[in-house]
Amino acid sequence: MKHAIAPPLPHSAEAEKSILAAVLLDSPAAHAVLESLDPSDFFVPQHQVVFRHLRKLRQDKKPANDLVLLVESLASCGDLDRAGGAAYVSAITDGFPRVQNVEHHVQIVRSKAWLRRCLYESQRFAESVFSSNGDVTKAREAAGILSAQLKGEVWAESKLRFRTAPEVAAATASEVEWIVPGYVARGALTEVDAKVKSGKTSLGLALSRAVINGEPFLGRDATKTAVVYLTEQPDASFREAMKTAGLLAEERFRVLTYFDVRGAAWPEVAAAAARECRSNAAALLVVDTLGQFAGLTGDSENDAGAALAAMEPLQRAAADGLAVLVFRHERKSGGEVGDSGRGSSAFAGAADIIVSLRRPEGRMRKTIRRLEALSRFSETPEELLIELTKEGYVSLGAPHEVAVEEAKSSIMRVVPETESEAVTLEVLAEKSGVPRSTVQRAVDALLKAGMVRQVGKGKRGDPLRFFVTK
Repeated sequence: MKHAIAPPLPHSAEAEKSILAAVLLDSPAAHAVLESLDPSDFFVPQHQVVFRHLRKLRQDKKPANDLVLLVESLASCGDLDRAGGAAYVSAITDGFPRVQNVEHHVQIVRSKAWLRRCLYESQRFAESVFSSNGDVTKAREAAGILSAQLKGEVWAESKLRFRTAPEVAAATASEVEWIVPGYVARGALTEVDAKVKSGKTSLGLALSRAVINGEPFLGRDATKTAVVYLTEQPDASFREAMKTAGLLAEERFRVLTYFDVRGAAWPEVAAAAARECRSNAAALLVVDTLGQFAGLTGDSENDAGAALAAMEPLQRAAADGLAVLVFRHERKSGGEVGDSGRGSSAFAGAADIIVSLRRPEGRMRKTIRRLEALSRFSETPEELLIELTKEGYVSLGAPHEVAVEEAKSSIMRVVPETESEAVTLEVLAEKSGVPRSTVQRAVDALLKAGMVRQVGKGKRGDPLRFFVTK
């Protein structure tokens, strides 16, 4: 007769390891971590031993973030083998260049420990019932004891911990760690909304290449890091997109396609992507598009609950120190930035930076796009025009500045070459197809540059007229 294999007890080895890494990396919250947990809260035996010695170092007023002292402490007590050996201990911080939101991992470890205790007590209760030989009084007594214990545990676990402002400040970085200044940051979630075939993937891949190579992007110095990219595209079309972006030979660009995750729940996929980031020292996670991976079909995008459920795993990844960039489709009717994304406004509410990617209005080149943004950070520009060139995306500047430059070129094509043929601003606007107000600014710039000349007194019967300077 085959015996069923018992499922593993509730635990999170990853959360346990991240807590140990936070202490060893001297996280601002390390002291609080050592005080708030007990070695018995850890499930993995090696982690219990390491945590006990980290607390011992702190109690002995020695630096708990010193690996050499930790190994010596373990060896002197004969616990080094029980801790997994020097190699295991030294590798605890691998994949954790920086641990943010340590308290989140503490809560995971504590909740798993509580569940294990519940299972232990439930097992004891079951044994008491079986050993009571039908004695109802004894069974009720055992049930009462278990109920009281669990109620106490629930209250202990559900107590909310309020922190002072200095405690919150100490648990976070003093400055924003930008991956792309103004747009993508560690610990933050950026949402980009755009219509179908408007350049979302081109933008995401161009940004990824700049980040991987540590090159400027849109005139901003990007932080060099590996990238994990989730794409809804099949291999054939995504390969072509990677080729255009110059990423085909880049091993620091890790890809997961939608067709490889079909059947897997979105929270599992997001958690796996976050683990992949940590394993490959990648600070940037890109999801293109969220609706596809989160399985938001039909009217589900309009449901605030479904929207928050889709964003929650990514918020968690950001809270763990990753920079998260999410692409979503824009609704057909468009709308202002922050309201233009398809579905519930809960998506935008969960993001830290919201960017709208659109084709600009007016007569501009087809390669130009307009970025409009709402942000919790002052460094994010409200508007920016960008253009996709052979060298990648480049910043053209604020829309009104670009409009004037474009208008200058259009005006120079239609402005007369002789004084006798000089025309008014109204004629220039009509012939160039540029709005009258923009023509005025463009002509002012051309006059200042000495590229056109002006005649007339600017009054009835003798209006201002313009022609090319020879």
